[in-house]
Amino acid sequence: MKKAFVTILTTSFILFACGGNEETTKEEKPKKEVNVEIQKTNDDNTQEKLSAQLKEEATKADFVELNVDNPPNGKKVFIDGEVSSLIKDDFVSEFILTSKENDGYGMYKIKLLDSTDQDFNEGDQVRIYGGVSGKDDTGTPEILASILEKK
Repeated sequence: MKKAFVTILTTSFILFACGGNEETTKEEKPKKEVNVEIQKTNDDNTQEKLSAQLKEEATKADFVELNVDNPPNGKKVFIDGEVSSLIKDDFVSEFILTSKENDGYGMYKIKLLDSTDQDFNEGDQVRIYGGVSGKDDTGTPEILASILEKK
């Protein structure tokens, strides 16, 4: 999961840096947006640094702050809570994370990328680290997580 995040960033940078400035006389057709494929690398050291940086910069999520029309996209947060409504596949695990906050509860939709190396189930107490990525179709704050720690 962590390696995939680094790979996506690295691949995007390389593709951007390698773009040529050649002038052509042909009329170019508009290009469609293409999703970058997830590839794994062996650069564990860089991933460890990125994970450590995320943990250092993340602030505790506040449901009241994130449950607004325009949540602060990209804000780095961490949340302690219980896993529920789990949906797993090969590259993405999605679940609802319920956390006790102040006098109430917060509910967040978590998208955990490349979670094949993560062993967690419904009912587990976890801490996730990630970035705010808006709201889902039901209006629940959505977090794109790159780190999941079982408690």
